[in-house]
Amino acid sequence: MSKIHIKYMTDQAIATLHANTKTVTEKLVENPNDSSWLKSFVQDDVYVTKKYEIEDFTLKVPESSKDRDTEIQNSIVLYEHLKDLPAFVLCDERFWNWLNFEKLYQVALAYMPVKLGSSVFKDHWLFTKGTRRSIMFGVLSRSYFRVAMTCDDTLSDPYEYSKFVIENPERYRNLTWRAFSSEKKIVLGALKAEKQVLKEYQVKQKEVNSIYPEIAKKISQLGSIMLLDVMTEKDIFDFVYKHYKLFMENKMNKKSLLNKLKDVIGL
Repeated sequence: MSKIHIKYMTDQAIATLHANTKTVTEKLVENPNDSSWLKSFVQDDVYVTKKYEIEDFTLKVPESSKDRDTEIQNSIVLYEHLKDLPAFVLCDERFWNWLNFEKLYQVALAYMPVKLGSSVFKDHWLFTKGTRRSIMFGVLSRSYFRVAMTCDDTLSDPYEYSKFVIENPERYRNLTWRAFSSEKKIVLGALKAEKQVLKEYQVKQKEVNSIYPEIAKKISQLGSIMLLDVMTEKDIFDFVYKHYKLFMENKMNKKSLLNKLKDVIGL
């Protein structure tokens, strides 16, 4: 494909969206295939072209918001086409709203359907929770950063852990809410430990999502007594592996005890 210039949504358009979230939600519901309504709604220029160029690309519209195979494919394509942009562009709401509302409108709506009376548009289409948290919440920005923070070029498949995360976002989501989430070595160390434990226990024990907030909390507690900045990915792996494995073993022991009690009382 040919190269295209990226765009930013204008400040006027951004301000209009923030001030009219209820009405914009209604417009999104009424217009699932075409965002041309936005120009008359803003009553001004909606986008401004910037100097940065990227290879043009398209994404597949997923069959549903749970279509993980398409989400993996789209997330990797998004990352590969945007990764060379400056960080300040990738963290700018105006850039993501150009993608959400113009270039990838149908894909964005399929990923994060808005509903009348809900806060989905406000919470996931706009940056209302601060930049760091919002880029991990955003309709398309979260897809990009899930790959950016988990790809590993030292592996035969550099997207092994990106796929691991997208298959079950709970494995990663709680890490993104912590201050250490911008440290890739911490994220990868934790994910590699999680995957290793799941591999060891996949036949014996079902994955339990409630452990993932606890893992994020344990890493934060570790940071209160040690400098996470100087710890290696292997240090994080060993720490998370130990705690996650202990959780699985305790759960298996409780299950075994429950089965014994059932045998005793004849259930």
